[in-house]
Parts: sequence; structure tokens; C-alpha cells
Amino acid sequence: MNIKRLFLQVSATALVILMSGCGGGSSGGSASSDKFLFNKISIAGSSITHGNIENSANNGEGYLGELSYVGEVEKYFRENVADTVNPDELTGADDEILNPMCYLGKMKVYYAGSETSGTLAASNEIAIVFGGSSDMTRIQLDVDGESFTYTISKGSYLPVKKTYDDINVHFYKAFRENNPQAVHTWQLKSDKPHTFHLKVLSGELHLNFITNHMYYFQNAGVGGYEAKDFLNRTRDHSNLKDIIAFDPDLFIFESSTNDAKTWEKDHDQTDGEESTNKWIVEDPVPFSSQGKTITVRHSVNVHKGDVVVMGEYNGDIQNMVTGIVASDSNGKDISLSKIVSYAGQEATEVSSIPQNIVKKCRIKSISDWEERVRKVVQQLKNGVGHTVTVGIGTSGVPNYYDPSKVNISGTPRRLLGYREKGEILAAENGWFFADFFQKTLKIEPGVDTEHKWSYGDNTHPNEQGRLLFGQAIIEAMAPYLK
Repeated sequence: MNIKRLFLQVSATALVILMSGCGGGSSGGSASSDKFLFNKISIAGSSITHGNIENSANNGEGYLGELSYVGEVEKYFRENVADTVNPDELTGADDEILNPMCYLGKMKVYYAGSETSGTLAASNEIAIVFGGSSDMTRIQLDVDGESFTYTISKGSYLPVKKTYDDINVHFYKAFRENNPQAVHTWQLKSDKPHTFHLKVLSGELHLNFITNHMYYFQNAGVGGYEAKDFLNRTRDHSNLKDIIAFDPDLFIFESSTNDAKTWEKDHDQTDGEESTNKWIVEDPVPFSSQGKTITVRHSVNVHKGDVVVMGEYNGDIQNMVTGIVASDSNGKDISLSKIVSYAGQEATEVSSIPQNIVKKCRIKSISDWEERVRKVVQQLKNGVGHTVTVGIGTSGVPNYYDPSKVNISGTPRRLLGYREKGEILAAENGWFFADFFQKTLKIEPGVDTEHKWSYGDNTHPNEQGRLLFGQAIIEAMAPYLK
């Protein structure tokens, strides 16, 4: 589904974000008059936050373009929330530069004497985003008859800048944000529709886009990262430090993909710390059920919040169920507070355990993951020193291995349960929840051998997967439109 035709409805208010073909701009359309409550949005996580890892021309690094789902979110805002004149709509350019570190990977070059004009929807500001050049550049911007001039220092900067984590060299690594050197905003006297006329007085203007409201996006994903990596890096290379420096109003944390790794078993190595995916009962044990209670064959020691994975996994989770333990128990009977069925390619909370699933279960604890996520959020909040709205997203359909090729038949993907615990974490802490899992489950509930949303590894999203992840975040953010 094209993200520009995505309609969002929010609870009883039935809030709908109306789409326009190009966000207004020089073609005269009109974007939604709604504005987002936050100007600076940081999205962090592991390798799935990156771009197309198989794009060798870009060295596998994500950016704020269509090769990362963070870029899908930014693109949506530029085209549907703000009113933005995109690079393709900019007229009068003598040259065009393709560069992955720009919005949509494009800039248009205006030399001295060049001009462009257009209209933008109602706002009390106007902003331009540009890249540096080898010349100092002076521009004149006329808005509703008021004239502004601005000098752009020469330099090699681009609208999107990158830094690196030099410690984690064996993973794809990148860091993205709108470079403050490449953005200039003018505050206008009135909140109304505006006509503008831009003229280059001297030098070269490498123009990326013009918008009526500037939103800043940070792709803070680092390949291979777990939640603990945002906490444990050194002062010089801490990605959390970079997020704090960005000073976001909104922080969205995609987590669990790498946190669930059982390194000892899957890779025959350790990374110095145990996986957060700790099996209490790993080999499937028979159980009977009544309502929200299961009775297992032998006594087990479980704690409130532990995860019970029920059913038989043979490459497809459509007939599996996840339950959350309601209270501590050291016996055969285990009560569940939350039961989610994956039947029919839909994650649905149900009132009792379905009777048509295979009566086998495994039990695990992921409390370490929960604690690490809380610590990341708390350290961020302490670091920025102001109110930060938080969202959490857990990964897509939790299948990785193809049982026909790997001898682990009957073992469910270790990520099962993280979606449910992520939703609980969000409710407990007043965060919003971006449901990547639900999006990909509807596309493919099993091993993604046909590359319907991933590169076949059920982890790194392809173009369709990035669109789905971007949609999940946009839908979760909808209540924050005003």
C-alpha cells in the first residue's frame, strides 16, 4: 500500500490525516493544516533501522531516504504534515545532484541569478534545507512581499550528516540527522498561506527542499545493537550520547531484534553478556488448559511477567499463542494475565486459551530486556533535562530459520513474546506502541522465503518491509497530531 494513501483513524475522535499529491508546494496542492506536536524526532534501534544493507553502492548504510524506514517516516511528514516543495518540484535549476545524504537523495543547484517560486500552506515559519558548496552563497527570499537575505558559508556539509561508531566495526554503522548547518528557518509575522520567491544573489545554492514547517529527524540506528549497547558504549562512542545531543522531543526505540539472540547456541560464541531471552522451559512440555490457566506436566518456577509460548512451530506461527504469567508460581498450574493468538495472520488478544492449538508450551523470561529498555529511556530523559515523549516498537514476524534447511524443527523463533511485553511496557510507562509485528504478520506469518517483506532473513526489511515499518510508526504517532 502506498504510504501517501494511508488514512489514519484515532479512537473516538476519528482523526484523519488527509494526503495530498505533493504536499502543496509549487503545484498548488494543499497539505493537512494539522501540525505535529514535536519538532525533533529520534528513531533508534538495531540494524533494521538502517537502510538497504545489500546496497553496496551505499556501503550498506541507512539514511533519511527511502532505503530506511526512518526515511519513510520523514518522507511522510515532508509530504503530508508539513507543506514541502520537494527536489523534483523545484524549478529553474541548472543542475541536479544525486546524493544519498539528502532528502530523497536529490539536490538542485541554482547559480547566481537563478530563481524559483511557489506557494506553501498556512504557517508562521518558512525554512530551506540545502547543502554546502565550495563558494560562499548569498540568497534572497521574498515571502508575501517581505524580503529576507541569508549568507551560506562555504563548506562540504550536506543536509543529512553522519558519524560513526568506531568500536562496533564489524556491523554496518551509521548515524543520521538533519545537519543544523544546512537548515535555515525564518519566523513569519502571521500564520497564513504564503507565496515565496527565492533568488540566488551570488555563489551556488545546492537546494534540497523548501517547507512551511521544519521537522528534524534522526536515524540513530546502529547495526547489531542491543538495548545494552546504547547503555554500555564509551563516552566517545555512546550512541545514547548522540541522541541526547540531538535533544529530541520524541524518542522512538525499536528494540528486541538483537536482544533476543542466544549467542551461545546460535553462533557458538558469547559477547560477554547473556541473551535477554532466558528459557525457563526450552524443550516443549505438554499442558492442559482451562480459561486463562494452563497445567503443565511437572512443576516449574515462574515469575509474574514471564512469557509462555504455546503451540507447535513448523515455520508458521498462525496456530501459536503467547501468554504472560499473571503471578509467581512454583507448581504445575500457571495463570495468565494476557493471551495473544496469532491465528489468521492477526495478533489478537483473546479471553481464553484456544483449544485447537497443539498442547505444548515453552516458558521464558525477558525481564532483562525490559529493564534495559527502561534504562535507555530513563538515561535519555535525564540527559536532555526536559519532557520527552517515548514510543517503542518491537520487530517483525519472529521467524528466522527455515525448518526445512536447519535442524531446529519445533523451536519457535526466540522473538515470540517481545511484542506482547513491548505493548505492556508502553502501557505501564505511558509510551506509545508501534506494532511492526502486526504489519508483517499480515504479509507473511512464516519464514519469508519469497521476500515479501524482508531479504529472506526475516529480520532486515526490504522496500516493502521498510514501508510497513514506517506505516506502523506513523499510525502510532497519529494521536500526537493537533
